[in-house]
Amino acid sequence: MNAPNLTLQRLTHNIDAATAPTRAESEAERSCIRNLLNCYLREVARPRGQLHERLDPVLRQTLPLGWRHGHSRRHWLMLPLSYTGRQLVIAVSRRSTTGNYRYALPILARQTDGGPAAWQPIGARQLARALIADLSLAEGVPFNLELLQQIEQSQAVTRDILARRGHRAEPFDDDLYRYSEQSLAFGHPFHPAPKCRQWGEPVNEADYAPEYRGTLQLHWFGVPAELLRVETVAPLTPERLLADIAQDAPPSERVAIPVHPMQARYLLRLPAIRRALAEGLIEDLGPGGEPYAPTASVRTLYHPQRRWFLKGSLNIRITNCVRKNAIYELESALAIQRRLQPLQAELSERFPGFRLLGEPGFLTLELPGCDTDSDKAVQEGFGLIVRENVHAALAPGEQAILAGALFQEGAPLADRLPIADRRLWLRGYAEALIPPMLDAFFRHGLIFEPHLQNTLICLRKGYPSGVAVRDFEGVKLVQECWPPERTQDLSPRARRSVLYSEAQGWNRVRYCLFINNLAEAVHYLCNDSAQLEAALWQTIAQVIRGYRDQCDLPRARALLDPLLDGEPLPSKTNLLVRFHKHADRLAGYVPVDSPFNAKPFNPETGA
Repeated sequence: MNAPNLTLQRLTHNIDAATAPTRAESEAERSCIRNLLNCYLREVARPRGQLHERLDPVLRQTLPLGWRHGHSRRHWLMLPLSYTGRQLVIAVSRRSTTGNYRYALPILARQTDGGPAAWQPIGARQLARALIADLSLAEGVPFNLELLQQIEQSQAVTRDILARRGHRAEPFDDDLYRYSEQSLAFGHPFHPAPKCRQWGEPVNEADYAPEYRGTLQLHWFGVPAELLRVETVAPLTPERLLADIAQDAPPSERVAIPVHPMQARYLLRLPAIRRALAEGLIEDLGPGGEPYAPTASVRTLYHPQRRWFLKGSLNIRITNCVRKNAIYELESALAIQRRLQPLQAELSERFPGFRLLGEPGFLTLELPGCDTDSDKAVQEGFGLIVRENVHAALAPGEQAILAGALFQEGAPLADRLPIADRRLWLRGYAEALIPPMLDAFFRHGLIFEPHLQNTLICLRKGYPSGVAVRDFEGVKLVQECWPPERTQDLSPRARRSVLYSEAQGWNRVRYCLFINNLAEAVHYLCNDSAQLEAALWQTIAQVIRGYRDQCDLPRARALLDPLLDGEPLPSKTNLLVRFHKHADRLAGYVPVDSPFNAKPFNPETGA
C-alpha cells in the first residue's frame, strides 16, 4: 500500500460555532468522569476487591427501565461506596483486563443507608465528591477539598480548550510534530486532574498553553558573563550554547539569557532580582526574538529552525509538580548525558531506528550577596536545559509525532493515520521501542521513562520507522550497576534523585512501557474489538519473547519470563498521590492484571 504522507491530510477537530459551548461542556464532563472512574477503579476498587462485574438480579430490577434497555448490550459494573452508603452502576462496552474501559453515560448512583433510594444520574462534580468522601472515610483523613478544586479546574480548562477550538477550524501545516505536541486537549487518561494548572495569578491561558496552538515570545535578561553558570558536555561548549540561544536575543552589551514569559513575572517579584535590577547588576530586556511554540509539557519550548528545545523553569504547579529546574536536576541532566552519549551509538547500532534527544547543556544565574534561600530561588528560577531538536534525529522522508497525540480520547490522530494493518503497525512500533528500553535496563542499568509524553514516534508513510526518547529528568540509574565509584561526579542530592534499586527500576520500566504507553496504544488501535486487542497483545508478547531469546543476560530471562507468564503489571497511583497530598516521587504502584495472561475472548458473552 502506498500510504499518503500524513502532512497531506487536513487534520481538524472542528465543532460548529453555534453548538461549541454545549458540545465542549458535555465533552469535558464526559472526559472528567472517565478519568475519575479510570483512576478509582484501577487504584482503589480493583485492588481492594470493591468492584463487582456481575450485578445481582434483584439489583438489576431496581435500575430505571429506560437505562436498562438503553444499555442492554453493554457490560455493567457495580461499585459500592460502603463508607458513605452509596452505590454506583456503570455501563461499559465490555470487560477490560487493563481497565481501559469505554464508559456509557450516565453513571447511576443511589444512597442505600436508611433504605434504598431511587437511582439518579451523577455528574462529574458529584462523582468527584462521592469518591473523595468515601476514600476519606476509608483512609481516616479529612475530605481533600484541594483535590476537588483541582479536578474542577482541570475540567474547566478542558472545556475552554474545546470551546475555543470549536469556533474555528484548526489549521494544520507541514509541521506535524508541532501539531501533535499541541493536540492533547484531554491529557493523561489515568490522572484525576490532567489539565490542572495553578498559575498563581489571573492569566489568559491561551497565551501560554499548548492546546490553543499558539506561540509566545521569550523574555530576556542581560547579565554579566561572570554571573552565568553554563555547563556542557563535549562537543557542545558553553560559548556555542550561548551563541545558539543568542539568535533570538534583543540587543544588549551583556549576555542575554531567556526565560518563559510567565517565569519572568515570577522572577521580577523576587527581592534578589529586584535589587539586582535596581543596582544595574542585571538588565530586564523584555520580550523579543522569534516566537516559540509551547509543547505538551507547557514549559518546554520549540522552534522548528532552532537547534535546541528550551526546557526552562516554570514556578507553576501543573498536575502534580511545580515545574522548576531544581539545581540537582540541572546537574543530573548533564550526568545522564555523559553516560548516555557514549552508549547512544551502541544502542542505535543494535536497535536501528532508536534515537535519544540529548540534553548536553544548561545555564543559570548566580547573583552575589544572596542568602541561601535567595540563591536557590534565583538559580532554580533561571535554570534552563537545552535539548536536541527532534528534526536533527530524523532521517530523510521521516516525520515525528508525539505518541500521546496518537492515542488519546476524542479524535485520536491514530484514526487519521493511513494504517492498512494495525497489527503490522503495532509490531513496528513495539520493535522500535521495547528492545532498546529493555536492553538499556538489563545491560547498562539505565531506567528510561518511555511514557506517552516522552516518546516520539518516527513515521515513514504512516508506519513506524523508529522512536526518539526524550527528557533526561526521568532517566534513572540502577544502583546495583552504578556503585559509588561510578557516580562520584554527582552531588549527594543528585545521586539520591537518580539512583533506584533494580526492583524500583523494573516497576518504572514496566509501568511506563506497558501500562502508560502500549496499553493506551492497544486500546485505541483495537477500536473496542476484543479479538484485535488480544492479537495486538500477542504481537507485543512476541516482540518481548524475541528480545528475551536473543539476550545473553541471565537477569533478563529471570525478569522477562514472569512478565510473559502473566505476572501483574504495576500502575502508578496518580489519584492516591494527589489524594494524600504527597510529592509525585512518593507515588506508589497498584497491580493490574496482565494482558499477557488474559482469558480468551468469548464471542457469545462478549467478554
